[in-house]
Amino acid sequence: MFFAQDFFQQRAIMRVYSAYRLVLASMILIALLFGPANSTLGILAPKWFAVAVIGYTIFAFVALLIHTLFSAKYSQTQLFFEFFVDVGVIMLMSYCSGSADSGLPLLLIVTISAASITMPGQLSLAIAALATISVISEVAAHTLSERVSSQRFIVAGMTGTTYFAAAIAIRYLSARIVKAQQLAEHRRTDIEQLSRINQRIVQRIQTGIVVMTQTGQIKLINAAATELLDIPTPVKDNNHYVPHVLIDMARHHKNTTKVINIGAGHLDVHVNMSILEENSDSHRLLYLEDISKINQRAQNLKLASLGRFTASIAHEIRNPLSAISHAAQLLAESPDLKDADQRFAAIIHNHALRMNDIIKNILELSRGRSPEPLRFALSSWLKQFLDDWQPSNRKPLDINVDSALKDDDVNVDRSQLVQIISNIAENGARHGAENSDKAILTFRCIKNASSGAVSLDIIDNGSGIKPEDEDKIFEPFFTTQKQGNGLGLYLCRELCLANQIHIYYRRTERGESCFRLQFSHPDRGTIAD
Repeated sequence: MFFAQDFFQQRAIMRVYSAYRLVLASMILIALLFGPANSTLGILAPKWFAVAVIGYTIFAFVALLIHTLFSAKYSQTQLFFEFFVDVGVIMLMSYCSGSADSGLPLLLIVTISAASITMPGQLSLAIAALATISVISEVAAHTLSERVSSQRFIVAGMTGTTYFAAAIAIRYLSARIVKAQQLAEHRRTDIEQLSRINQRIVQRIQTGIVVMTQTGQIKLINAAATELLDIPTPVKDNNHYVPHVLIDMARHHKNTTKVINIGAGHLDVHVNMSILEENSDSHRLLYLEDISKINQRAQNLKLASLGRFTASIAHEIRNPLSAISHAAQLLAESPDLKDADQRFAAIIHNHALRMNDIIKNILELSRGRSPEPLRFALSSWLKQFLDDWQPSNRKPLDINVDSALKDDDVNVDRSQLVQIISNIAENGARHGAENSDKAILTFRCIKNASSGAVSLDIIDNGSGIKPEDEDKIFEPFFTTQKQGNGLGLYLCRELCLANQIHIYYRRTERGESCFRLQFSHPDRGTIAD
């Protein structure tokens, strides 16, 4: 059963038809009032014709108001009644005109066509049948009062045939249109579903994806790219642009690959740009990948290689080192040892301990244990961690936690995060106690409004790192302390890489020394290859 089943389609069609009906009734009424005296309209029964025209005009006006102002769903009885009135009134006016030359019965073709579009096939054919019966009945009624030519019956029969032909043709065309519309609707639904799936895939993928114009205007961007480029979300208008370094890349009319340092976190990002079409004005497609993920895989290979190497030499180094340390302790306990020799024995013992710490740190790196990420709230975990943690120097220390976040989930290895924060906090407590009576450590949790990722600032009251040394602090064996081994921050960085945490040094707005841990979005997880 194919007809305009959608209410909005029925309503639109009935509005147009109601307007046509009102115009038709008004034109007949005007022709009756201002037409020539010898007009064929209503010549046989002028009073009945006038009553029919006036009533039809009122009916047409009321029907138009109903279809315009009310939005209730149509019933088939309501539609059938309207078309039935159209057939009855038009045939009554045709009978009152008394002549076959009035042409009024031909107007029913429009009525039958509208009925075939808006109603089921049986009801639309019923309207055509009623119109045909009315045409033949009109001719038969005229035979009672006057002599009627047999040709008028033939014309009435042909008119009825035209009614059925119009009903069937419109029925067929309507069915084809409805089928095509339904197919288009299914295709549209499928395309929208595929578009939503593609959009979700693009948004959830870990690689940043950006589609932009040559001038840097963003047309499409996913969550990973907004996080890497530090672009506020949601990006729904055309007022967002990529950083200038990417615009400079877009000006080159060729595919290119480049590693850039970008964003507030100074991330190293690998950018692969390709032109979507051959012409230079087409959009650019950019793939952005955080180098830390690549470094993580390389780090795992490096740790595995280092582990095999250190495992082979650890036993050979630690045994003689333990013997040297033990001998230095025994030598320092000798009562006959001079003060200068006591100092030399203490130097031997201290440096033996330092070498033992270096071997311990290297062995920690060499184990290369893959992280076991677990999702948890950072602020609540941090408060519990600080309740149990104490610095090794045992000097006065104030610890402040600044976090008002309700949703600050991270997805990292807890034990490795303990190592990272312990090492940084230990350094902060030691340097803070050097310049004042007590060290002050502040832990501040921050959430990026655009990407939803969490950052942790560890701030101390120490003098901080010199600007010329900021690029070296994460290098192995680099230290500014006489007793340091330069592996603490290097170990932190390696553990951060394994957990997709970006660590860097910065100064706060008040010039305080700060290490920032920038965590990856928890929904994209941690890759532990």
